[in-house]
Amino acid sequence: MKKISYYLIFIVVIGGVLVSFWSYQKYFKKEGPKFLFFQVERGNIQDIVKVRGEVVPENDFDLEFSFSGIVERVFVKEGEQIKQGVPLMKLDTTDFELEIQTLEAQLAQAEAGLATQKAKLAELKRGTRLEEIRVQEVKVANAKTALEDAKKNLVDKLQDAYTKSDDAVRNKVDQFFSNPRSQSPQLTFYPIDSQLETDLEGERMLIESILKSWRLSLDALGTNSDLASYLDTAKKNLNQTKSFLDKAALAVNGLTSHSTLSQSTIDTWKADVSTGRTNVNTALNNLTAADEKLKIAESNLKLEESNLALKKAGTIEEQILAQEAQAKQAEANIQSYQAKIAEVQEKIRKSTIYAPGAARVAKIWFERQEVFRPGQTAITLETSSHKIQADISELEIGKIREVDGNEVSVQLDAFPDLKLKGRVVSIEPREIIKEGDRYYRTNVYIEPHGSEIRSGMNADLVILISFKDNVLKIPEFAVYQKDDKEFVTVPEGDRQKEVEIETGISDGESVEVIKGLTEGQTIAVSAD
Repeated sequence: MKKISYYLIFIVVIGGVLVSFWSYQKYFKKEGPKFLFFQVERGNIQDIVKVRGEVVPENDFDLEFSFSGIVERVFVKEGEQIKQGVPLMKLDTTDFELEIQTLEAQLAQAEAGLATQKAKLAELKRGTRLEEIRVQEVKVANAKTALEDAKKNLVDKLQDAYTKSDDAVRNKVDQFFSNPRSQSPQLTFYPIDSQLETDLEGERMLIESILKSWRLSLDALGTNSDLASYLDTAKKNLNQTKSFLDKAALAVNGLTSHSTLSQSTIDTWKADVSTGRTNVNTALNNLTAADEKLKIAESNLKLEESNLALKKAGTIEEQILAQEAQAKQAEANIQSYQAKIAEVQEKIRKSTIYAPGAARVAKIWFERQEVFRPGQTAITLETSSHKIQADISELEIGKIREVDGNEVSVQLDAFPDLKLKGRVVSIEPREIIKEGDRYYRTNVYIEPHGSEIRSGMNADLVILISFKDNVLKIPEFAVYQKDDKEFVTVPEGDRQKEVEIETGISDGESVEVIKGLTEGQTIAVSAD
């Protein structure tokens, strides 16, 4: 009997131990965080937009420009059969080309400034010699001379701005005004739009007053004048003149010859107004360039004077840090000018409409020298094939290009084994509201394929935004943000270290690493 009691006690004790151990493992034992590990690898990555679309009849393409401009050339005729990629219509790019020249000059100055900043930083780190102080004093003197030259240049451009405006109005436009300098100037012809006539006559009287007061103010202009005030006045006057000339161009471009007005006279007026507009635009660009040159000269003088003071005072750590900041700012200026140049170059590229595919020219809506404005159709093309329409969210529509449109991979539900290629050709300007969100209808041209595609078929579209080859990449979910900065976790011994990184494009799974990590490095992601 006692033996049985011992067995029962033994079984109860063992059971209690097992239950206690299980409870400890389940409820009390604390495990450390678990991590998944990935390596930074090198490969290709592409930024894409995925969207559903629907096949619709491709009766026509209404093509347009993305910005206003004067039509410089029409390359095709109505009814003409054209091939993919041929140019159709081009806007005048004179203003853009002048702007690029100005920006390239500014970029060259910024690059020279960066070289100077880096040289100064090296000098500070090396220490200052007496010879360097003397050299710096010469640079200060040269900077003062450059500043004076920049002021003189701006004064010349301010005088020239008046001269060009005066010539454009009183010599070019006044040919078709009677009593142009009086209180009641009148056009010598009747434009199509009566309101345009009223506007032109009213603005001519205003322009006359502007030119008179402008001329008087310039009599006191010198390098010691308040150049900023003169510059502001000149820009306002030039823009007023530019607006007047635009309306004058609109009026004469709509003229047709008759018994009292020859075509030769009309052509002369058109050419003279066009010349006046070009001269006024040139004056505006010249003022901008001269003002920028003056600002750079002022900045350079301050910099050289600061450098001279630094050299005389001797080098301290704070000075080196300040000079490093100056060098970084110079680098930022260069990047800014490069971005501006790229932006203008993109506008020049978009100033020509190309055929998205083989088609027939159905309608040309604008002729040479006419003014195009966004929202209008420039050229309509007809085809007998199909296109795909897809509604893209406002969050992603900014990535899509109309001119030289994005490449598109097309997978039709009805033909799962068929891979088609396409290209974005247009984005309709009016938004579509779906469940409170904004979408924009995008038209995709399908390359010739020979399959029995029918209207109403659904398709998956993969729109290629950008592609990079041989870049560092990591899983996108490994990146997290703090205070508008991006970080990843990197193992360091038996601990985890937070590392700031800079990322680029993403394909939805992997993301490009621009800075902060090296190839083969390991990163950790919490598995919890």
